[in-house]
Amino acid sequence: MPGLYPGDPGRIAVEAYPGYLARRLIRRTSYKHDDRSKQTSAQSAARTELLKRVRTDAALADYGLRVELSTALGRQLVDDPAGDRLDALLCAIQAGWSWMQRHDAFGAPRKADPLEGWIADPGLQGIN
Repeated sequence: MPGLYPGDPGRIAVEAYPGYLARRLIRRTSYKHDDRSKQTSAQSAARTELLKRVRTDAALADYGLRVELSTALGRQLVDDPAGDRLDALLCAIQAGWSWMQRHDAFGAPRKADPLEGWIADPGLQGIN
């Protein structure tokens, strides 16, 4: 775990937080719920908007990444009311950014607290 535990240098673990990236893209708009009775069409619209923004190069400029998805996969992400699949994509974006920072401690802040850790995201550098 970069900056926290040396472990096996052939394996790397970083912490991602999909909610942070989602809030950067659609603010605090609710896009998912585990409870079927609390899943709404507004959340489906929010997932659609979130995916639209993920696909926009400008939305991910801080990450230095471009996301390309097939229409079918995009539909699966939007059609998952629990948001697990969309969260996995958001985590993959954060992990990809961290990998691009591999020569600079995987993007970890210089003073990352070894007890608290850090979240792999360019928007959180210097905050963690």
